[in-house]
Amino acid sequence: MGKECGDDVRLKSFVFTVALALLVLGGCVAPIMAQGVTVGYTVSVGFFYPLCFLYNLRVTIYDQNGKVLATGTSPDGSMIIFPVRTENTPISLTATASGYASGPLTNYFANQPYWPVSGRSTIPVQATGGDYWITVLLSQQQ
Repeated sequence: MGKECGDDVRLKSFVFTVALALLVLGGCVAPIMAQGVTVGYTVSVGFFYPLCFLYNLRVTIYDQNGKVLATGTSPDGSMIIFPVRTENTPISLTATASGYASGPLTNYFANQPYWPVSGRSTIPVQATGGDYWITVLLSQQQ
């Protein structure tokens, strides 16, 4: 009976040692695995072009390296909200927009004139994610 009790104690200590080793190993491996965790941003993009109506604005969000993070379209020139997730921590976000504008009295003309507009705006961002607002100042293309 004494020999069985000694084997039981050794088995318990062996299980405890294995569990402790797995805990220590997990504590070392988890930070390495967490390097692929994404950073989340919410980017709200608005537009400014005075006294005109905007149409079919195509918007693209880039990081500082030129990598496309999000794209979208605003059919009527209203604000677009992009959920952006990336594994590389960006320093800045750039929004580019291009589309068409027409004059303030377009509802009263049969053949209203349209002209192309575009713009670009860049903002710095934090490494921890967050909510950001970008206003793209549009200008008429030549």
